[in-house]
Amino acid sequence: MTPSCLLRQTAFIIVGFVASLPLTVLADRLDSLEQVLKHSPVDAAYVEAQLEVSRLYHRQAQHGDRCMALATDAVQHAVDLGDTYLYAKALDNLGLLYRYHQYYAQAVPLHQKAFDLTEHMAIPSLSKMIFANNTGVAARHNGNFDVSVAYYLKALAIAEKEQDTKNQEIANNGLGIALMSIPGREEEALQYLRQALDIAKASNNTLGQAMNYLSIGSYYDEIGDHRTAREYLAELQRLNEEMDDKNGMAITLEAIGNSYLKEGKDLQTAETYFERSLSLYEALDNPLGQATVASSIGDVFRQRGQLGQALTAYSRAYDVGNELRHYAMLQHSAAAMSDTYEQQGDSKRALTFYRIAQQYKDSLAFHEQQVAISAIKQQYDLESKEAEIELLTKDKQLAEAKLRTGNLIIFAMVGLLAVAAGFLFFKLRMRRLKMRSDELIKRQKDARLKALYEKNLMEAEIIATRMQINPHFMFNCLGSIRVLVEQREYDRALNYLVHFSHFIRRVLEISYRPVHRVCDELMLLDQYLKLEKNRFDGEFTYQIVNEMEEWENRDVIPALLLQPFVENALCHGLAPSGRRDKRLRIVARSDGSAIQLTVEDNGVGLGEPLTDRSDHKSMGHRITDKRIDLFNKSYRDHIQWNIENRLSPDGTVEGTRAHIAILIADTQVSEMRREVS
Repeated sequence: MTPSCLLRQTAFIIVGFVASLPLTVLADRLDSLEQVLKHSPVDAAYVEAQLEVSRLYHRQAQHGDRCMALATDAVQHAVDLGDTYLYAKALDNLGLLYRYHQYYAQAVPLHQKAFDLTEHMAIPSLSKMIFANNTGVAARHNGNFDVSVAYYLKALAIAEKEQDTKNQEIANNGLGIALMSIPGREEEALQYLRQALDIAKASNNTLGQAMNYLSIGSYYDEIGDHRTAREYLAELQRLNEEMDDKNGMAITLEAIGNSYLKEGKDLQTAETYFERSLSLYEALDNPLGQATVASSIGDVFRQRGQLGQALTAYSRAYDVGNELRHYAMLQHSAAAMSDTYEQQGDSKRALTFYRIAQQYKDSLAFHEQQVAISAIKQQYDLESKEAEIELLTKDKQLAEAKLRTGNLIIFAMVGLLAVAAGFLFFKLRMRRLKMRSDELIKRQKDARLKALYEKNLMEAEIIATRMQINPHFMFNCLGSIRVLVEQREYDRALNYLVHFSHFIRRVLEISYRPVHRVCDELMLLDQYLKLEKNRFDGEFTYQIVNEMEEWENRDVIPALLLQPFVENALCHGLAPSGRRDKRLRIVARSDGSAIQLTVEDNGVGLGEPLTDRSDHKSMGHRITDKRIDLFNKSYRDHIQWNIENRLSPDGTVEGTRAHIAILIADTQVSEMRREVS
């Protein structure tokens, strides 16, 4: 038995065990639901009613296209309502109807999309298992065995997590049948089928047991172990006898007959089982079952060479197919009759029935094409609708984004106003400090007061010197923020604004302190360099290294003393450099007598040797000299500095190095005392 036969027989046994509604009950229910559809608004309950009505119409013998039309409308309405779960249920229902008509290629993407949409949603786990199992079934019938296995495994994982034995059994059975069709995985398939059988037995699920007995028996028939196959089919027969299930018994007897027919050794026994099965189908008034078995009896007669009796059996199957308008049965029976007439040597009749078989084959192919075209059109309509909804959603999101952008601009402007207000306050405070310093100068008449005056003047000039840099620097920063906001680079603008506010706050905090610790100076430089790096679009990298071992807590350096050296390195060293890797390095070291600070870059260098430093000082250096002179006059510690080119071993300029040394007064006095003693 081929895998396709196994799929067909499994479907038959499921139909055999599922009881259908009585016709009167079905008609009453349909009338009731049709009234609901006529008088109800299109909402979730309306779509649920459409799904049920489509399934009820399908159970009727003559339902036309009403079931498919309702199922398609339900999908459209679910999309319009924007209910993802309802949309998934509608897709799954439409896929089931395609499956029942054996249009598996159209059913697979519908079931698959239903599961993919809801896999991570908070919906009942049973729905997810149904969607996944239905995908596995449709893909298996369509020959997409890899897809089938993947979705059966998803269903099995959910069933095991939920401890749902029924769906564990269904998924294991599906995996077994799907894997059986993949070469080299037959043993793995048998393990899943046996596991499914064990679960069905443990839960006393007779339908599950029947499915798995048939599946395992068919597996052994497929590999040629017909004796073992019939042992499982005998268990299936016993199960049907215990339940007194005549339809299940007819299917089982047919399967045993097929096993003997496939083996080909005992055709008489095969005929006996087929005859018993045929009698049961006749008692059940099941014409399609009768036709199927009659065709198998014809195969038995053909193998024994009893061609006349074979033609009689095939003709019976043909007549039933014609009565039911079952094109597949008509095509199969006509093809068998054509082959039999050809064996008899009756070429005329063989040709006649061959043409009939081809006509029905073409009719089936045409009908399948029509369904495929309809499915493609329907899929196009669904995708167009989904695209329209997605476009509306994006428009809404765009409007919300514009609103957020407007709010962000307002917040940025408020922030800029706050910064400007802070700057104005700082400027006013600076003016007050200057006025106080002037007032103190006027009061100093003696040498002691003059020294105090010079010290206060030094402090004021230190702050004033900082302020010579800060306004230009701050307006540059505010301009950079404005450009980023105009370019809608809001994250960068916000990050820049945060660093800028930190820097301003830090400058305000040190406004009372003309000198501070080296670590404070390094922190201030770090904030300054972050701003400069943003302003220059990250064209350079920098490193600040603090290797101080002594004097860490000593207020020893004027605030922002190193800033002109860093600015000089950026603007005159790195900016004009053509290097791709532009680096700036600041190092602080100390020993028992001094603190050594260096600012190094790998830029263009000084351009020419500094033979006479006084002739080559920039404005920044002259201000720095003035600040250092004031510091050296007012404090016991002493600062000295120099700047030079960094040279490679072959004399090539590799950048600039500024060296600032702070000599500690306490150690100088101690050394002098040691020298005197």
